[in-house]
Amino acid sequence: MYDILIEKIRYNYFILFFLSILIIVFSTLLSLKSGPYGGILIIAISLVPFVQIYNKLIEKDEKISEKIKSKRNIFFRYKEYFIMSFIIFFASIIGFYIGYLINYNLFYPQIQAIEDIREHVIALSYGHAIYSNTFFTYILFNNMTVLLLFFAFSVIFGAGSIYLLLWNASIIGVFLGLRASEYVSNNIIYKFVLIPTVSLLEILPHGILEFLGYFLAALAGNILSIAFIKNLDRKTLEIILSDSLALFVLSILFIFIAALIEAYII
Repeated sequence: MYDILIEKIRYNYFILFFLSILIIVFSTLLSLKSGPYGGILIIAISLVPFVQIYNKLIEKDEKISEKIKSKRNIFFRYKEYFIMSFIIFFASIIGFYIGYLINYNLFYPQIQAIEDIREHVIALSYGHAIYSNTFFTYILFNNMTVLLLFFAFSVIFGAGSIYLLLWNASIIGVFLGLRASEYVSNNIIYKFVLIPTVSLLEILPHGILEFLGYFLAALAGNILSIAFIKNLDRKTLEIILSDSLALFVLSILFIFIAALIEAYII
């Protein structure tokens, strides 16, 4: 049954999307009595199926050597891993948003992290003006730290970057929940659907580049991890090293551009 599900996920990403939401929501229900730090427990419970799914998909990819050796664009060679991370991330945002609506008292760590970000932004501002250069340095330093962690977790633990992926998804999901709860309206659709959607869209101009940077760093680490899992020939290993370096450099570029947009434009 489990193998059948993995096969279906490989050929139907909609299944992975809805399954990811269900995993987060189910983990939330299991953590209802865990207190204010339940948000961490939800991530821990969710990690088990997500890591299993990710590793199983890699194990079942029997044509990995052919894909790596192909002369296709680097993004096409690894598109399945990239798309999978992208789907899990955005589905998890929805899952954590629903989890927050189920019981917001579980998410103290995420709420505290959001408050810390707000306090740092206020500390970098003067009145209503934010010093762009200082803000840019702050954003770039923080995002580069996260990027390096994505890469390191992926290399060392294979699918270990999923923890960071879920943590960041939980921050955004809880942020959307806060925005919805802060808005006073009797219109349920407007309050719980439109407001979170608009809030997410406000993040996207710089957020999509940040997400791409993190995913590319994770992918760079993941394909190095694959080199240890699979029995690959020397030529394939050389290509993996080259691809990993290229993806890592691109991830830094995306993070740099995202920081510029957030600090100087938005």
